[in-house]
Amino acid sequence: MKNKTILTLLSLLVIPTIGLASSNAAAANNQGFPLIDTRPELVDQQSARYFVKYKQGKEQQVRDMLYEKGLEVVETLDNERVLVVTGASENVEALNDSSAVEYTEQEPIRKLLSP
Repeated sequence: MKNKTILTLLSLLVIPTIGLASSNAAAANNQGFPLIDTRPELVDQQSARYFVKYKQGKEQQVRDMLYEKGLEVVETLDNERVLVVTGASENVEALNDSSAVEYTEQEPIRKLLSP
């Protein structure tokens, strides 16, 4: 009787332990997080992005200038009055001459320091 009770208790402890060990192994091989990071290669292939900060009420005027210069708006930060654009750096720099633009700057490229 005591042997059956001990075996039952041991099986109750061992089976969940095996289950936990196998779930950790499955999480380590998760395809959502690849072991080899190819994103740094993708960063080099992408064109540079620039922040264009415009003055209050001048968004449409700046958008028209961007269209004329062949720059593409890829993102907008409405609360900060910033348009994120891609295109030739000369065309972006030319926007600084406009009274509707506060400043332009290249978006910083961020990299992880550890591999």
